[in-house]
Amino acid sequence: MNVGSRLNQTLQATILGISVLLVSGCAAITDFFADDDVVAIRTLAPITNQVDLSVLWQDDIGSGIGEYYSRLQPQISDDKIFVADRQGTVVAYDFSGKKIWQKRLGGEGGFLSAGTSAKLAGGLAISVEHVYVGSENGRLYGLNQATGEIDFDIAVAGEIIAAPAIGDGLIVVNTTAGRLFAYDLTTGEQKWMHESDVPPLSLRGTSAPLVANGGVLVGTAAGKLQVNIADSGLVAWEATVTTPSGATELERIIDVDSQPVIAGANVYIVSYNGALTAVELRSGRVIWKREYASYRNLAIINNKIMVSDISGNIFALDIRNGVEMWSQSSLKGRDITSAILYAGYMVIGDDFGVIHLIDPSDGSLASRIELGNDKDERFYAPGVVANNTLFVQNAQGTLFALGTE
Repeated sequence: MNVGSRLNQTLQATILGISVLLVSGCAAITDFFADDDVVAIRTLAPITNQVDLSVLWQDDIGSGIGEYYSRLQPQISDDKIFVADRQGTVVAYDFSGKKIWQKRLGGEGGFLSAGTSAKLAGGLAISVEHVYVGSENGRLYGLNQATGEIDFDIAVAGEIIAAPAIGDGLIVVNTTAGRLFAYDLTTGEQKWMHESDVPPLSLRGTSAPLVANGGVLVGTAAGKLQVNIADSGLVAWEATVTTPSGATELERIIDVDSQPVIAGANVYIVSYNGALTAVELRSGRVIWKREYASYRNLAIINNKIMVSDISGNIFALDIRNGVEMWSQSSLKGRDITSAILYAGYMVIGDDFGVIHLIDPSDGSLASRIELGNDKDERFYAPGVVANNTLFVQNAQGTLFALGTE
């Protein structure tokens, strides 16, 4: 055999080897180059699904969020579902997947250009007539629910990277500069503004406000739960969720980036550096405090507080006293989302495009469905539930409508 033939056979073998790797999928290629820890995190122990999730329909919304930080997630109003991507595409669907309207915020693109990004990151909020969304460019948009036309375009002094809140005739936004703005829901007129202290170093995130009981509740970068009177913006009370500790500025980060959640006479909130706190809503008195660290929203299911911590562990605590009832650590390292309730189960998405169903009674893994295997297909925010359907959106911009068989 001559040298040319041997080289040709070697080249063919090399091409064949590359082809085998390609057809084996992106996940296999990723695992091939990954270290043992990453492979261990990617590998899930097999389970027997107690309920089967299936894709009823799916559609792509723009270009997703890419590698940017975002809390964009679907929102529901009556018989419509609204979604958005970072670039500025906002879409309304009916529950069957039929597109009702689509609106592009920011600069329109051309044949070779995607246009100027609207930098939508703050999530959607729905009123009776409008769909509100905030942007890192300091814009608060109010789109007509029926047509998608822009009825409001409000300049806001600061980046909006958390969902607006609606209530008491107001639309309220929290900014990274520590300023809380309230606008009239009908006219868009600014009603008040309150400014809080922001430490020299803080997380890339803010707490989404909550409007309830005549007040606006919000977590602050200074480690507090703050309540402003909805009519005036004056502070009714502040409760210290956590205090700084450690020798460096990094160790002393105390952001409260989760949205407050109310159950009965109490409000619950969690901080990044490790304080899950129950506070009396009327007075601001701290009832109990436990050491759990998270920047994700809490969920309350069957008198249990569900928290997914910064490592990816999931815990259930008794809502009355904060006693831990169970923990689930098999999703550790998978950068999971906060939880919502669907079909009697907790729903958690992860960084590898998998949706998990967890039994809230004991924390056991009940079911899963794999909807991707690439970083762009990760789930970064919880979904929403309506009409017996679970709607989830991945980082690539794909909206999935999931149902049980």
